[in-house]
Amino acid sequence: MKAPIQRILVPLDPSVFTAAATETACLIAKKHESIVAGVAVLDSHEIRSSLVPAMGPYYPMMIDAVHAKVKHADHILEECKNRFAHTCETAGITHTETEYEGVPAEKLLESSIFFDLVITGHETAFHFETRGEQGECLSEILDKAVTPILAVPAEGMEKLESVLVCFDGSLSSARALHDFILFAAPFDLKVKVLVADTEKEKAEFLLRSATELLQSHGIENVETIASDLPVDAAVDEGIVADVDLIVAGIHSRKPIKDFFVGSFTKELLSRGTKPLLISH
Repeated sequence: MKAPIQRILVPLDPSVFTAAATETACLIAKKHESIVAGVAVLDSHEIRSSLVPAMGPYYPMMIDAVHAKVKHADHILEECKNRFAHTCETAGITHTETEYEGVPAEKLLESSIFFDLVITGHETAFHFETRGEQGECLSEILDKAVTPILAVPAEGMEKLESVLVCFDGSLSSARALHDFILFAAPFDLKVKVLVADTEKEKAEFLLRSATELLQSHGIENVETIASDLPVDAAVDEGIVADVDLIVAGIHSRKPIKDFFVGSFTKELLSRGTKPLLISH
């Protein structure tokens, strides 16, 4: 029987986060025996717009500059694909590389529906030719993707032994729990399930039910945590100190919504300390 995750997508850019995402993809692919696909997107429209905001009398004189900049960006992406391929080959992972031309967020979203998991960095540099290190694509993908996304810090994810699952009983947190079960299938994990800012009786029900579901899928080592505090405060208490991965849903009811789409999420991503497995 095949492992649940057969196809992993890694968006490619020249940042250290892509290198970390590639290494992490190889770690996951070894366990699931997956194919890993690197996808690069050449944003030629934005490159042209950055040099020639509108058609005008100087446009003909800018043609050579536009072509040179597009060619340079294409060369950088070719190097990205080569580094990705080398990392996968060294790890013994089956891999493919593809380059598209268009808006990175749109092309990556279109591609992601044909994969079981997307692995990317906490930060992106998909617009490296025009914006340098400033990337906005990750937030756009998080908001619209139907495929689970594993966002990793610059250091990647060296091991996967301990996991924190943030759960509030909402549909999105339930999807995250089910996505995690598929993700976790080949691993031997210690799992903490956190229910925060929820009255005692409901918290006990959610924790008991989540534990039963996890254990029915062979995840036996489960610790439950109920906190009266909002999830950001509960996490700051040190619950995540020894975990390798945090799991939660997006657009769920409070408190997970505040955790993942509010300021605390941005803070977590900016800290760049923990990998995040995120589902809608």
